[in-house]
Amino acid sequence: MSAARTATTAAAAQALCSELGGLAAQPQEGSLPSRVDLHRVWVFRTRVVVLDYLVHGGPVAFDVVPDESGQAWRVVVHARNPVDRPQVAALGLPPAARPHRFRVGPPIPTTDEARGASLAEVVLDRCHGVLDALAALGPAAQTRRLLDALGVSQPLVVVDVGANPLELPAYTRLLGMGVCRVVGFEPQPEAFAQLQGRDPAREQYFPHAIGSPGRHELRIYQGSGFASTYAVDQTSIDFIANERWRDGTRLRETIDLELTALDDVPDLPAFDLLKIDVQGGELAVFESGRRSLASALCIIPEVSFFPLYDGAPSFADVHQELVAQGFALHKFMFQKSVHLHGSQSDEESLRGSRSQLIDGDAVYLRDLRGLADFPSLQVAKLVLLATYVFDSPDLAVRGLDELVRRGEVSKKVVKQYVGQRYV
Repeated sequence: MSAARTATTAAAAQALCSELGGLAAQPQEGSLPSRVDLHRVWVFRTRVVVLDYLVHGGPVAFDVVPDESGQAWRVVVHARNPVDRPQVAALGLPPAARPHRFRVGPPIPTTDEARGASLAEVVLDRCHGVLDALAALGPAAQTRRLLDALGVSQPLVVVDVGANPLELPAYTRLLGMGVCRVVGFEPQPEAFAQLQGRDPAREQYFPHAIGSPGRHELRIYQGSGFASTYAVDQTSIDFIANERWRDGTRLRETIDLELTALDDVPDLPAFDLLKIDVQGGELAVFESGRRSLASALCIIPEVSFFPLYDGAPSFADVHQELVAQGFALHKFMFQKSVHLHGSQSDEESLRGSRSQLIDGDAVYLRDLRGLADFPSLQVAKLVLLATYVFDSPDLAVRGLDELVRRGEVSKKVVKQYVGQRYV
């Protein structure tokens, strides 16, 4: 593809992306909105890469790709998790060039006259058709069997502090399967606005800032994921020497706000899982929520290993507080490292090196050495969390073994679990 044509196609992709985002934000008729939520739309090079939807918790991606002639677009669907691939394959769509991907309808002409509707409307209509069909199929068979065996009669309750929807949250699959309820908090106005329009029976969001009570200043940077009550440590940003980070940490505005202690949030239900990402403010949330956290089973905080914010607590500070509250570090779900730019960073042998650990998502669990004393409902919920949230199948089996010991599930369930892949 020539440089001129590439530029033209990239511009068309950007325009399509903007229009799709606007259309998808509008309420849709029928049963679809209660089962499926648009996550995000973005452009990569010359194509609109992904329309992320959530069907039974599994992210389903639609790539909208220009064909070789540049005169049409193709819609391709694929499942983001291997467990969902059989469900997508069961739709009987023709296979695309890449494995586990399928074409959705014929190529869509670039001209309005040949389509009879806008390009975005045609794309969205095809996506909704696939999603309706997937919703009718229901979750994978092994997922249904596990849910039936555990018999969790009430949904897990998730509290999400810092619910900015920049990415799919760890509890996505539980939410899509309808086995959890979310109470979220997000003080950034733009991010809070993006969380509106969800099914209130499953998700409720409030514009509260949670932390040490009192007046504070929220600093909103160019990259909304950097928003914090702490100022960025410019020495650290200069040391990393990444231009994207320099741009993202430029201060855009400040907002005066009142922080509320987690224990003081009115009508906050008892919860099983706390997911938290507040850019240095995690320790204050834990310290102000000891009463609320006393019955929690799992905490997934973002933890910092490198001082991005001036004066923010470190991983050691957060770890010490959670251990004191009866939690133990179980694993890391994700760790982010960056390349340290230097004189030879353009050399191929060095370009891919990312040696500086920055932060990550940790999983803390109520001390598992006392598993035998956990109520059976809490053990069943632990199995669901280990399976669908933080991918610890060995822990899930340990929980199932405990339920077998109590006579509440059969040994067959454990064998079936080991023989199937759930996440």
